[in-house]
Amino acid sequence: MLDSATGSLTEQIFETARRAPPAQALQSACLLVTGRDGFLAGRSHAIHLPDTPLVDPAEPAADVGTRSTRTEHGIACFGLVLSEVAPRPLHPRPASAALATLALRAGILAHAMDMAFAHLETRESLGQKTLHHQLIKARFSASSMFVNQLRRKLILSDPRGDIEGCDRLHTEIDTHMVQIAKLMGGHGLREGAVHGLEYLSTLIRATLVPSSHSGV
Repeated sequence: MLDSATGSLTEQIFETARRAPPAQALQSACLLVTGRDGFLAGRSHAIHLPDTPLVDPAEPAADVGTRSTRTEHGIACFGLVLSEVAPRPLHPRPASAALATLALRAGILAHAMDMAFAHLETRESLGQKTLHHQLIKARFSASSMFVNQLRRKLILSDPRGDIEGCDRLHTEIDTHMVQIAKLMGGHGLREGAVHGLEYLSTLIRATLVPSSHSGV
């Protein structure tokens, strides 16, 4: 359904997000971008495992403190918490952080697609396999095409460390994630299922993407 990996930094992040638990994917992205073990801190918030270091991609050597930590029901099933980080000088974030965040969210979308496909391939509706319905096939096809195109863009952007239309791409990820979650119906509401991944992806955008549309 999706192309195979090529081994670039963004592909490593994508594949980890697709196949590993979300906490491991977030931790891997931080290590690959900053060289430090921990979780990426946004301008005001961070998603992380309790009692783990937070790392500013713009200043990896500096410690990032927290002001408060709360349990978010939507991500608690992944062992993650949401913290408000302490004020700190804000420096320009490296382009690698933007690429990593896109790759991370694309991988989570692929993870959700894999879960939805595995759920639907054993089900039938209206006398035929659910996956054989044209609307279902079209949804998976459109999302697969988008993910593969985004991965290729990220790979080509690696040497330059920049990508055009970053905010638009995040919005497209949101749209595809909503559509994939709809395929699961009520089954997607189980802990750790597709709707949990959808919420996590939304939080990642809100915390790690500097934009007038984001910020928890």
